[in-house]
Amino acid sequence: MEKPFINEEKNILKIICLILSYLSWLLVTINNLTSLKWMYNCKDTGGIGVVWNIGIYSNLKNSNLETIEHINRELGGEQDELYNPYYIPLQMYEIMIYIVFNFAYIITLIGCIVYIIKTLIKKDQEIINGMMGTISKIHFFPLLCAFVMALLGEIINGNNVKDIHYTGLIISILGLASMIFIYIYTNFKNNVWWTKFCLKEGTFSCLIILFWYNFCYVIYQCRYADKGHKDNDIQDLQKSYSLAFSIIFGIGSIAFSYVFRDIMISFMNILIYIGLIKYYFELGNTNSKAYNKNGEAAIDIIILIGSIILFLYLLIEYIQNEMIEIKSQIFNLGQIQTQTIIKVNENTEQINLITNNINLRIKGEENLEKNEIILNFNC
Repeated sequence: MEKPFINEEKNILKIICLILSYLSWLLVTINNLTSLKWMYNCKDTGGIGVVWNIGIYSNLKNSNLETIEHINRELGGEQDELYNPYYIPLQMYEIMIYIVFNFAYIITLIGCIVYIIKTLIKKDQEIINGMMGTISKIHFFPLLCAFVMALLGEIINGNNVKDIHYTGLIISILGLASMIFIYIYTNFKNNVWWTKFCLKEGTFSCLIILFWYNFCYVIYQCRYADKGHKDNDIQDLQKSYSLAFSIIFGIGSIAFSYVFRDIMISFMNILIYIGLIKYYFELGNTNSKAYNKNGEAAIDIIILIGSIILFLYLLIEYIQNEMIEIKSQIFNLGQIQTQTIIKVNENTEQINLITNNINLRIKGEENLEKNEIILNFNC
């Protein structure tokens, strides 16, 4: 359990972390918006766009057909061994990349606004305690990692591809490890649901699965760069990585979502696997050895179904817990009202008793005065 964020003005370290957190939130949020230009680049040029280390390929069936046929003629492969250079492990379809990253960027923007308002403008001590605890106060570090990842997608070019991929691999590991660690130690007490879903189970969850996806995706890209674009070697590399990392990424995401009851990660996993399946079948001629005889698609579909089931399960569980909490609050409110009524009745009885005693005393005094007056008159 984290210690409360107390006397922040007197704690230099916490003040520094607070300043860095504001800067990191603003940096990653603003840069996310500017990086949209690079993400949508393939729409403008008909080529390849980039976001983080993720390539975005457009017009797969039409623009690449001649290239694929030329490569296979050079290789002399049989029909059952057709090779497609655009067959990339864990590659999402173009539109789904837009959806996944735009959704994450919107959540991050909302999280930034909520964080600044709740810690700077209309201070909420529960938010401050949760975000500025002993461990969670360094949440600026994975945010800066996300900022760097977006920059990598903006500065990549034909001369630095390998360096960018290896840098992205390292940043992904650092960002993922630190974000999970901070996620575990970030706790909010007695706070509204939308605050939690904008910060911990919003922005943090989105970053966790994006770091995880980028890490699994870029491992192949690093190996691809090391191979020197030798088609025969690349084909073997694609076949070996496609099934393995589809399983590793999917099982890892589902396991994390289940253990921590994280609805957002489960939802993001659904979007990603829809993108993987769409890209896979958009390539065409997937029933060949080069495509593991549709084995990757089968794995992706199984993981997608599992993610949907988990998402619905967690959503129902969350709604049920919220209903129980509401009923508990109503019951507690009813008890408070009952106790208040009882106390009011008890006080009313005491007041009536006191009033009666006062009235009796007053009447007694009045009778005594009357008797004294009569006696004096008789005398």
